[in-house]
Amino acid sequence: MANAQATLADNSGLGDMAIVPYYTTNANYATGVDIVNTSALTQVVKIRLRRATDSMDALDFIVVLSPEDVWTGYIQKDGATTGVDPATIRFYSNDNSCTAPAMEAGGYFTMPDIYRLGAGEGYIEVIGMGAADSSQPISRDALHNSEGVPFACDRVRDNFRWGDNPADYGVNADPNRRGVISSVETRSWSTLATQTLVTSNYTDTGNVLKVSYFIKSDETGFEFGNNAVHFADFMDGASITNQKLGIFEGDLQGFDHPDLNGGAPFSATVEPTVGAAARGAYEPVRTAIGARAIVNDWSKKQTELFSVDTDWVVTTPGQYLMTNLGAYLASIVPGSPTTCGAGDPAVAYNIVTGANCDFRDIPMVARFKVLDREEQGIIIDEGDLVVSPQPPGEQVIDVLDQEVNVIVWGESDVLVPAKRISVPTPADSEFGWSKLEVTQSAIKTQAICDFTDLGSPLPVTCTATDTPVPLVGFVAWQRNFANLAEANYGRLVEHSYIVSSAP
Repeated sequence: MANAQATLADNSGLGDMAIVPYYTTNANYATGVDIVNTSALTQVVKIRLRRATDSMDALDFIVVLSPEDVWTGYIQKDGATTGVDPATIRFYSNDNSCTAPAMEAGGYFTMPDIYRLGAGEGYIEVIGMGAADSSQPISRDALHNSEGVPFACDRVRDNFRWGDNPADYGVNADPNRRGVISSVETRSWSTLATQTLVTSNYTDTGNVLKVSYFIKSDETGFEFGNNAVHFADFMDGASITNQKLGIFEGDLQGFDHPDLNGGAPFSATVEPTVGAAARGAYEPVRTAIGARAIVNDWSKKQTELFSVDTDWVVTTPGQYLMTNLGAYLASIVPGSPTTCGAGDPAVAYNIVTGANCDFRDIPMVARFKVLDREEQGIIIDEGDLVVSPQPPGEQVIDVLDQEVNVIVWGESDVLVPAKRISVPTPADSEFGWSKLEVTQSAIKTQAICDFTDLGSPLPVTCTATDTPVPLVGFVAWQRNFANLAEANYGRLVEHSYIVSSAP
């Protein structure tokens, strides 16, 4: 079954999937997320934080929203830091809505260590996994009472348990166990006392989710916010997955899914299930937000009283879907002999040389046209850009080599990224606009990869794609008064995009 054709929702629209282009915990910033269920159905929603460097899954969990419910939370650092990379990152919420797993005492999830390095900033996926009507047990257990407390979150969490092996779903599911049966069916206890199993069934989410975000610093007083980038008709069915196991254990109905390529592969491909979300969603996502260039304003003004600074965020979501993921994960383990190199998706991965593993758009070549407001400008090829601080004379060619990149235009950075890119501007100019043209990596054929069956290792198929580079992001502005912090303010302005190849 072909996947629904995801489309970019209007800025004021709703969707079944959303991308928050940037989160940060650097320099005492916190990033908040607000999710509204506008429907009369119970919604199961996946929240996943992907780190800036390579979009590995740094933290994910499930939120179950009762009809017309709102869930809010925020991510920040705790404890000592190394540079700008936090030693501990936590996602906090004082909301009562049920989550899977349960939050730790104190109302937070702690980011696991495995991909925490480099995850002080990144982007967030919010994916509607499925909807349940009022007759389903999970809906009754998740419903808030008059005091705003769900009826039975423990029983809600029962629905996201797992089987004994990667094939323990669908027709092979144990009829006496709790948890995920398929993308469209789960089981839980009717009561904790009787331990009688009841079944909940799910349909697709529908375009009913509204997601917004803010980035805030209590230290400086700066706060920016916006709607997330919403997608309509992202999935054509439900994709309920367990919140315990994943691809490391060979589980294709686990917490790694759904992702930006659609529903869980087990119910979509291995054992096709009626009503389950299909795979293949990343191609239309790339088409919906694909572009060859970004356009936005910049400013850099420094006086004795105040400064005006701007940072650009450029995010290329979904690059994790463009590698032989098993080999890539093995290659980033410290001391691992495994490598993941560029190549041709039509040729099998070479475990000896590492060839035919990496088909990502990144690293991307960047070319800036920078103008001030008097139409005076300069053109900057990729060799002119530097990653700061940088010794004199050194240049970085492949500038946009991360999935999330921050470009600093002012004398001071706004977002304090772990890796900052500086761009020259016309002499004596304090503001203007720029066009950033991006070109996919030319040393490889771009391709989308997916797990196709159970096995050890999990079989992967990579298929070439000619879709444009997916781009989301914004410019963050700050006006900073050195001696009057209460007068400081900031704002976000989304990028504009050029899609055609015309000049």
